[in-house]
Amino acid sequence: MVNSIIINRLKITASCAAALFALAALPVVSKAASQKAHMGNWAQKVEALHNYTDEASPLSMADSSAPDTFAGELAALHNPANELIYWQRDALQTASLPQLNLAQLKASKAAAQDQNCLSQAIYYEARSETVTGQKAVAEVVLNRVASKHFPNNICGVVYEGAERNTGCQFSFSCDGSMDIAPSGKSWERANLIAQHTLIGAHRPITLRATHYHTIDVNPHWAASVKPTRTIGEHKFYKFKTRRELAMTQSVAP
Repeated sequence: MVNSIIINRLKITASCAAALFALAALPVVSKAASQKAHMGNWAQKVEALHNYTDEASPLSMADSSAPDTFAGELAALHNPANELIYWQRDALQTASLPQLNLAQLKASKAAAQDQNCLSQAIYYEARSETVTGQKAVAEVVLNRVASKHFPNNICGVVYEGAERNTGCQFSFSCDGSMDIAPSGKSWERANLIAQHTLIGAHRPITLRATHYHTIDVNPHWAASVKPTRTIGEHKFYKFKTRRELAMTQSVAP
């Protein structure tokens, strides 16, 4: 008798467990079925468009009075009496695809342009430098973007004054250096450093520098800015504060 009771209880427990398992699996099964149905519908659309011809075909012979079917809609669009409009056919074919976000597309394009401009600055200005020296040049570009004294985007900063024979902010943009296209491992490294710089993957090293020059020259503007560091073959500077500018101004007797 006891054994019979125990067996019955085990059967009930097993039945409950099976029911709970089935309920838990319902969302997964439902999702999988939905995906399968969606893919099947899409496959039918692709096959229908692939099989379409302007001559008589199963698709062109479809009942255009049945707007609830893709074949009917497509056949109606291709009815000679409706003056075929190709973009309508394309719109119908891609109706179930995610809509293109133009704002995201523009942002993505701008990001790619910024990275390319920064990579060019690194390559032409400091490809013979160490990784640290190249990061420092990239950092100056971003510091200028953040400064009110320069354009507010990377390409604007890098190519500021490039339309003039003299006065360009980065010499490579107007001295003919770009006649030779960037290439090789140096270009690959410049791109990698640009990517890391843009995502903030390195700590600042120039002490907010906005200017630099090679150590073997002495430009006229150096006296108007404050030295920060010397890294490799470049000496870096930042703008002086108002107090520092006042201290360097000569007072007439």
